[in-house]
Amino acid sequence: MMAYQIKQLATLAGVSVRTLRYYDEIGLLKPAFIGDNGYRYYETPQINRLQRICLYRQLQIPLATMPTLLDQPAAVVVTQLQRQYQQLQQERRHLDQLLTLMETTIAAQREGNQMNDQEKFAAFKQTQLDEHEVKYGAEARQHYGEQAVESANQRFSQLSATDYATMQATEQRLLVALTQQLQQPTEERAAMIYQLHRDWLCYAWAQYQPAMHRGLAQLYLADPRFRQYYDGRAGNGATAILVQCIEQYTEPQN
Repeated sequence: MMAYQIKQLATLAGVSVRTLRYYDEIGLLKPAFIGDNGYRYYETPQINRLQRICLYRQLQIPLATMPTLLDQPAAVVVTQLQRQYQQLQQERRHLDQLLTLMETTIAAQREGNQMNDQEKFAAFKQTQLDEHEVKYGAEARQHYGEQAVESANQRFSQLSATDYATMQATEQRLLVALTQQLQQPTEERAAMIYQLHRDWLCYAWAQYQPAMHRGLAQLYLADPRFRQYYDGRAGNGATAILVQCIEQYTEPQN
């Protein structure tokens, strides 16, 4: 097994000798052994570990959290890397879409052409779809099925500029109402919260179904990512308020 001296490994990896010494000091990357000459030597396991450290650094993962990631079983490592890979793919698609939008906008301004409404907002809508797919796609397909999710995505991607803007405004009104409901709850506002969320959903849902709305509310409570989304934008407890309003107005009538 080939062993690299610290300077050789630094050159190979494109890092400084000082960095490798620091990694040794904090226990992040220990050498395979110390030679009789006092030099640090690194073998294949250490090289593999350094490669992952460099990768995590590019992903802006703090050094303090790396030991936990690096010491996981291989299966867990694969899952983590796949998740990071998906996020990078999403970021690349987003950048590609923005570049395309910029090229189209520049050409339109230069040549005096008019962009249609779909072209103006296609990149922004696709970004939202991509983000939603990475965060919630698997759960949505599990609860509603492949066809329902694809239908909703297609419907959203084909929204007119007016409908897209109205949908965004509807969500902002919903978040404001949730914040107000946390501070001073009223029955009238609870009904408005339900209706705003229903209206927002109907921009993507071809057909509104109270049972599906109720099921989505239960998913909001079960999945901490949804709680983080609404609590982070409208205040702690906003998700619980939203779910309560949805359940109240979608309760089956006997």
